[in-house]
Amino acid sequence: MNNIFTDEKLRPEIRAGLAKINFTKPTKVQAEVIPLLLDGKNAIVQAVTGSGKTHAYLVPVLNAIAVDHKYTQAVITAPSRELAEQLYLVARQLRDASGLNISIAHLAGGTDRERQIQKLTANKPQLVIATPGRLHDFVQKKLLLVDQAQVLIVDEADMTLDMGFLADIDYVAQKMPKDVLFAVFSATIPVKLTNFLRKYMKRPEQVTIDNPAVIAPGIKNDLLDVGSKSRKGILYQLLTMGQPYLALIFANTKQRVDELTAYLQSQGLKVAKIHGGITERERKRTLREVAQGQFQYVVATDLAARGLDIDGVSLVINYEIPRDLEFVIHRIGRTGRNGLTGHAVTLIREEEMNRIAGLEHMGIHFDFVQIKNGELVPRNHYHRRSERSSTNHKIDPKLNGYVKKEKKKRKPGYKRKIKQAIQKDKAQKRKIEQRHEVRKAKRMRKKRRDEK
Repeated sequence: MNNIFTDEKLRPEIRAGLAKINFTKPTKVQAEVIPLLLDGKNAIVQAVTGSGKTHAYLVPVLNAIAVDHKYTQAVITAPSRELAEQLYLVARQLRDASGLNISIAHLAGGTDRERQIQKLTANKPQLVIATPGRLHDFVQKKLLLVDQAQVLIVDEADMTLDMGFLADIDYVAQKMPKDVLFAVFSATIPVKLTNFLRKYMKRPEQVTIDNPAVIAPGIKNDLLDVGSKSRKGILYQLLTMGQPYLALIFANTKQRVDELTAYLQSQGLKVAKIHGGITERERKRTLREVAQGQFQYVVATDLAARGLDIDGVSLVINYEIPRDLEFVIHRIGRTGRNGLTGHAVTLIREEEMNRIAGLEHMGIHFDFVQIKNGELVPRNHYHRRSERSSTNHKIDPKLNGYVKKEKKKRKPGYKRKIKQAIQKDKAQKRKIEQRHEVRKAKRMRKKRRDEK
């Protein structure tokens, strides 16, 4: 098969630039997507984190830009400031290695808006890499004209949807020519995203590289039940057992990240934290120090860490399961990248096993483990055993002892007692659910009153 990096459809400068930065063999996503975009075909690309999708669109985008035409010819969007900056740096690296005189602008929230306006006025960018909010702002105020753009790339499209930025993308796309080349890259393709894409794409090329719901084969993916033990204590034990090269610990909220960082620091570990509550300057400094090897442990939230290119992550720990189960895929995908091996551990309690069942239904395989003599060793997966029992009467774990006891005695009426216990448990759960619904409705009514 022809190596796309040496294909004559690419400019000689770009072929030389790729060789200069040691891109000699394309990844699967690059081999499939680059030819499509070079031929001007719209594409929806579903690929796991770390598959090489960034260069899958950067190579054809830079290849398509006419150096002599001083107007915006291509736009790439990324949902977070960190990811936009990362893309900007990667694009500059390939441009400089290729020796191409292409003007690239980086537009993102959280940075000096007036300075960005001055740069745009002084030098019209041919390629714009931007966050959706800032892009919408500049296009709406006609600070940036996109009416002649030939390419629109939306990276991390599912995250763009999650963060509520699709309306911004929609506004900008409407200002572009009808025949604009439109390509979307995402780890998952939710239904809402599919509906949006139908508006701009007719019969797009569908490219799926691996199943995004399946963890890369080089990652050992463990499940650890903390039981009645301290979850923080188990976390500290995991971090200090094997001395990982770089461990990334995920928590669901900024408050929990702060709490875990303070705890681990109190145990003598040098820990960095990344979440949306820290300043842009502090975030950049932290990432620089992590890249320099000054930290062995990083605690982060999902949205802050997603899109960040942190090399050398050998261990990922899901301190808690996220509300959106798909985030587990992105978390675990931070390790085992670029063909390297990795290790992920998810901490759970027995009452959370229904969420694990949801993850397994998505195609994620877990190895059930326990800590024994300072090591992680296999243990029986009680969730597997429960699946073999009847699904008609799912019994709360707290009733198991009662059921076993009654079965063993075999006294008259024991089946009736078991049935009554199950019905009573279900009734109690219904009451709790109803109570939650009533409280939720009250909160919503109060919120609406406050908004008026």
